[in-house]
Amino acid sequence: MSALQRLLERALAASDSYVAGALHPYVAAEARRALEVILLATPRQRRLWAAAPYTPYSLLDALVGAAADDVQVLLRVASHPATTADTLRRLVAAAPPSAVLEAVAAHRHAPAGLLAALPWDWRPAIRRALCANPATGLATLRELAACAALTELKDIARNPNADALLLRDLWLRGDAYLRAAVAAHPRCPVELQRAALRSPDAVVRRKLAENPAAPAEYLVELLDDPDAQVRAAAVRSQALPEDELEARAVDPAREVRRSEARRAWLGAARLERLASDPDVWVRRWLAFNPRVSTAVLRRLAGDAVAEVRRAVARNPRCPADLLARLGCDAHPWVRAGVALRPDIAAATLAELVRDSDRDVLSSLGQNSVTPAAVLERIARHPERDVRRAVILNRRAPHTALRLLLEDPYPLNRMLLARHPQLRVDDRWCLVEDPDPQVRFAAVQTLAAGAMSEAAGPRQAAATTHPGV
Repeated sequence: MSALQRLLERALAASDSYVAGALHPYVAAEARRALEVILLATPRQRRLWAAAPYTPYSLLDALVGAAADDVQVLLRVASHPATTADTLRRLVAAAPPSAVLEAVAAHRHAPAGLLAALPWDWRPAIRRALCANPATGLATLRELAACAALTELKDIARNPNADALLLRDLWLRGDAYLRAAVAAHPRCPVELQRAALRSPDAVVRRKLAENPAAPAEYLVELLDDPDAQVRAAAVRSQALPEDELEARAVDPAREVRRSEARRAWLGAARLERLASDPDVWVRRWLAFNPRVSTAVLRRLAGDAVAEVRRAVARNPRCPADLLARLGCDAHPWVRAGVALRPDIAAATLAELVRDSDRDVLSSLGQNSVTPAAVLERIARHPERDVRRAVILNRRAPHTALRLLLEDPYPLNRMLLARHPQLRVDDRWCLVEDPDPQVRFAAVQTLAAGAMSEAAGPRQAAATTHPGV
């Protein structure tokens, strides 16, 4: 008997809606109908499944036919992120109430043609949703712009489907915040970018600096802008030439210096100056910067603020001897940062294994190089959050994972059911778990694995919505 057949018999025999729900997208149409007798038996169940974030796409589609007269179900299906374009088409074809059409108008999976056919001209809520939906087509956006309110025009200006012609029209409306949205759009025409550069409104210039298509020469000019937020946005831009900051004095505004500290291409002299900055966030971001020299890291490793020292411990360029020193830091949050390193030296790891702090143990539990014996000890820890660290370790061995099969905290068991290293027979044990979410996760993982084996790796990778 196949795994899918065993799961199907288990769901039907026990009338277990969670097993049935997890299994629904993996079985053929006839088996789905049998499962739906369990899943959709009462109005309460239909509403619960329509709202649950884990409800599969196939069950959402079934709900449209099973609860055609229940507005709450239809509204929840229309709002669900897993609802497919075909299901949305079925919803609209059934002539639902206005609230359902509003949800369809806002859905990211709705096809442009379906959105264009919605009655937005006499329903303001639908019009507002269409303006902000990135799936709305250009032709519809142009029609909307003719009668849209100012807030809706801003959404149109941010819509990725807006073109240069539409953006020019929006710019002429004159509102500063609308022009700012236009200036930030990647398709903003060159002449409007030039106008934004000379705008008296700082918000327009800042949004121009945030535009990934802004010319490099404009960004250089914005480095001297009187508004600190504009300068900070220019520093953050990936299009800013690497050598433009080197010759400039340290900016008096901390938000600008914070943006500088995060730039990986800064020169050594600039990084050296920022290492002595009085603002802790500048030093903290600098300590994360993979471009900093070992000398700067050693200086920051002695910082009085523990978060800065932890950032040094998380820097991929931090040398082994410095990691060993930070592994003995007085603050456990710093030691925990060292314990997360997959390149940690054996001697440093041996020191941290003797640590009793919960943050350090949690970091060791997530580390792929932590020995199995240590992971088994962490799996027996009295705190559930510490035990969960072993489950979050994708390379945790079975010897440690099996200790968590009867973990008293349901969330831990649910995450365990999806762990790639958990054996199939252990996952079958979780199918009988008393917690419904654990059963759902176990069945879903088993069904997906069975489908993958039956289809073969190449076909399984191409099959988004399985059915057998």
